[in-house]
Amino acid sequence: MSETKPKVALIGSVPGKIWGLDLREWQARAWKKVGAEGVADDGALLLGTDWILSPALQAGLLTQTGVALVVDEEASREQRVAAIHLPPGGTIDREAAAALVSKPVDETTLQQLGLKPVSMRELASDYNAALRKSEAPYALSLFTTAPGDIEKRQFKGSYKGVTDLVTKYAWPWPAFHVTRWAAAAGIKPNTITTLSLVLVCVAFWFFWIGAWIPGILAGWGMTFLDTVDGKLARTTMTYSKWGNVYDHGIDLIHPPFWYWAIYVGLTREGTAYDPAWLLGALAIILVIYVLNRLEELAFMRRFGFHIHVWRPVDSFMRVITARRNPNLLIFMLAVLAGFPETGLLLVTAWTVICFVFHGIRLIQAFASRQPVTSWMDR
Repeated sequence: MSETKPKVALIGSVPGKIWGLDLREWQARAWKKVGAEGVADDGALLLGTDWILSPALQAGLLTQTGVALVVDEEASREQRVAAIHLPPGGTIDREAAAALVSKPVDETTLQQLGLKPVSMRELASDYNAALRKSEAPYALSLFTTAPGDIEKRQFKGSYKGVTDLVTKYAWPWPAFHVTRWAAAAGIKPNTITTLSLVLVCVAFWFFWIGAWIPGILAGWGMTFLDTVDGKLARTTMTYSKWGNVYDHGIDLIHPPFWYWAIYVGLTREGTAYDPAWLLGALAIILVIYVLNRLEELAFMRRFGFHIHVWRPVDSFMRVITARRNPNLLIFMLAVLAGFPETGLLLVTAWTVICFVFHGIRLIQAFASRQPVTSWMDR
């Protein structure tokens, strides 16, 4: 096991770009993000410049020394050495090891050098806790896989596995193309986040004056950019603690303001319902919004993972649960049907149902006599 942060030596010169970045620049960023000290010619981790590894695989390779990562390539139907992590002490001929990288596996030479061949599965698990998904580790070579296909694989890998139905089903295709364009144009993730904040305010204003269609369009625009900024940060390796706080802070704070603005917009010129009903609906939504977050926090503090990945039913419920996107979808359908007031009441009813469901699940988890673990971590 390696106790210090190793440097990565890129073997070979490969033209091309990934996400608008020179390949060597992208590799340097990617490896620093997972814990390497940096990229240098004297690095102990020898990587073929053409190889793009999944973050989990990178992290696993960093912690193992004396190993050679062997990849079974479907495209070329052969096994190749993607990387070698030399053991400390200079006990292995560096030049001989470097000559093996990105070449077909030579088991005899690997054995003579004292290097242990390992597969991707031996270095990385399938479960990504941060993105709440099960995903097999990958190693793709630019010699056998087109850059565009690699970008698609990376984009897919940057997507949360358990999320709402709009983000999961509607946004991936357009978000990939906008993310790719933004990367090529050199646009920063925080710039996208700032644009989404502007749309938060635009949607708030339109809702406040009862201009439902413009408000809904601005709202969907914001949710779309909310998908793009995170994907842009992960694919271009420009994510940061501040960017995470900025993005998630906006996500956390703005929904109650939208609900308030919708209430004001509905009551401006009279409604089909007694205003007290709508005021009560707003109060219920706002109170449960806070309580629901506390439910999730309590589960996370106690068990160390998200309640939405406890069991398959919890993951399914996350797709439709009463968060911003599903609620906006409910309200939009009611507006299109000509009943915006009913839309707010339907959002309230769905919010209560989801709150009760998650509350029951929280109680069941705390009362469970069996270890509470995620179904995706098996």
